[in-house]
Amino acid sequence: MKKLLFTLFICLMASFSFADSILIEGFEYGNHDLEVPVGWVCSDNSWLAGFHEKDHNRIPHAGNWYAFTDADDSWMFMELFFSSQLKYRYHFWAISDGEYDVEFWVGSGPSTSEMSTLLFTKTVNSGEYQRFSEYIETIAANYQYFGIHAIAHEGAFYLTIDDVTVDVVGKYDFIATPSSADTILFPGSQATFHFDVQNLGYEPIVVIFSPSHEYFTNFHFYVEGNQSTSFPLDPDETKHVRAEATLKPEIQAGTLCWLDIMLVLDCDCATSMTTLWVSVVEPAGIEEHSIASIYPNPTQGPVTIEGTGQVTVSNAIGQTVLTQWMDGKETFNLPKGFYLIRMEKDGIVSVEKLIVE
Repeated sequence: MKKLLFTLFICLMASFSFADSILIEGFEYGNHDLEVPVGWVCSDNSWLAGFHEKDHNRIPHAGNWYAFTDADDSWMFMELFFSSQLKYRYHFWAISDGEYDVEFWVGSGPSTSEMSTLLFTKTVNSGEYQRFSEYIETIAANYQYFGIHAIAHEGAFYLTIDDVTVDVVGKYDFIATPSSADTILFPGSQATFHFDVQNLGYEPIVVIFSPSHEYFTNFHFYVEGNQSTSFPLDPDETKHVRAEATLKPEIQAGTLCWLDIMLVLDCDCATSMTTLWVSVVEPAGIEEHSIASIYPNPTQGPVTIEGTGQVTVSNAIGQTVLTQWMDGKETFNLPKGFYLIRMEKDGIVSVEKLIVE
């Protein structure tokens, strides 16, 4: 009976056209600080759970808990079934003070001697949180356990990992992720949007653009710099898209509008969509000369904003990061990304772009 149920499960999974997660581990539930993470086996306690407020973690992130090791060589294991008939993708975030190699293994039991297949190795460099992703096309056999192995390079003292995800990969699955956008426009002006498209499935695909026309017109799409209405993507491949569109001149100032860019496959077997938000202002309300001074720009560290007025900082997808009244200058620490700095005083609006590298 168990073998029959497993066969039915495999048939169902093969018929789906999207990825399904078999592990989403954010280390958020049931853990105690400085104890082995719940659900994991670590006989020498070289992997422990940790807790820290959000400003310690990457932004954005799922929560305040994580797993860490300060050992030169450390293992932890979880019971998790893997099938040779399925394909998988792994994601995780990591940070270290030097360099660590992180290996993902599968095997028959929760010990080093029972780990039989190395899936991949990633090197975590010192600095900020890094996101890692790996597509595994084939696994030689069925396995019951999953292992994470960390190996310190000379001079490294700690490694932290967070948000470990294991997905079953379907035949057709892809995602569009915004990276930067013009979020404040006046009627009739041209907007530029940037986003990345990744093929999460295991078949090559051809992606076709299908934008909404409610607020915008005159669309142009550039894939890796070349104008196109469609483009191919191999499994696990990512391509950068720049979209240009004109905000319709009849759109009234004060309107909060959006652009839905639907991405469809030429086989009509899957879709994805990215939504970009724009605030519409009067042309006369935007000064040619800024009433705010922003420096350094671009920056690899803190940024100083100097001026008098109501300051609003928005990220690449139009979300407000901070808003406050300023009279003088203040220094802010912002995560890497693209921002719009809007300062308003006495009805005059100044908008500046900021890049944090």
